Amino acid sequence: MTPRWTLVDFVLAVLGGLGGGLAGYGAVAAFTDVGNTALLASYVGQFVGTLVVVWLLGRGRGLDADSLGLDIRPTDTLYLGAGVALQIAVALAFVPLQRVLLPDGGFSQEQTEVLTQLDSSTARVVMAAVTTFMAPLTEELMFRGILLRAIAHRSTWVIMVTTSVVFALIHVVSASSPEAAVLVFLQIFVVGLILARLTLKHGRLGPAIFVHAGFNLLTTLVLLAPPELLEQLEQVASGG
Repeated sequence: MTPRWTLVDFVLAVLGGLGGGLAGYGAVAAFTDVGNTALLASYVGQFVGTLVVVWLLGRGRGLDADSLGLDIRPTDTLYLGAGVALQIAVALAFVPLQRVLLPDGGFSQEQTEVLTQLDSSTARVVMAAVTTFMAPLTEELMFRGILLRAIAHRSTWVIMVTTSVVFALIHVVSASSPEAAVLVFLQIFVVGLILARLTLKHGRLGPAIFVHAGFNLLTTLVLLAPPELLEQLEQVASGG
């Protein structure tokens, strides 16, 4: 039987990310005060842990990068703009719901709120790189790579909906409140549908990775922006 990616592989990749995050946080926290450095180590460890597990699984069964559709071409960089546009479109589309669910404003994900509080320029730059490059690559390998191929025998809509629901549920974990969880789930679900459709259309992960990176790019700009500017923007967004 030809080896293929399975749902068990997806679960192991998720566990690898959790283990890597805990290991990174614990390793740094053991030698320094728990703060920016430990926080960064946990995020970097999460993505590194996922990649290591995916590599080990593939190597053990003779599954290479092509089996995940990891084919990136120079023209894929054009999808960065599409990702930025998608971020803006999703944000605008959900403004009415956001005002209902989060009338006091603020961030819908604790992760975003914590990251904006990083007081070190180095920490902000490193986290920006993680958000823009490591997160899209790792998450696309997991959701539109392993998970999508594990259920590739299903219909197009089942594949799109299933991968998008799981993608959204993973992000709901970091929601700042139950109301925010609803908002995060719906937003990420929509994004997941688009990324899954792109992957199925092109048969590879390149376009989805760069759309994902473009989508995260605005978050990166927030990370690099001065705290004073962020406070002003938050006041404007909340109508203050």
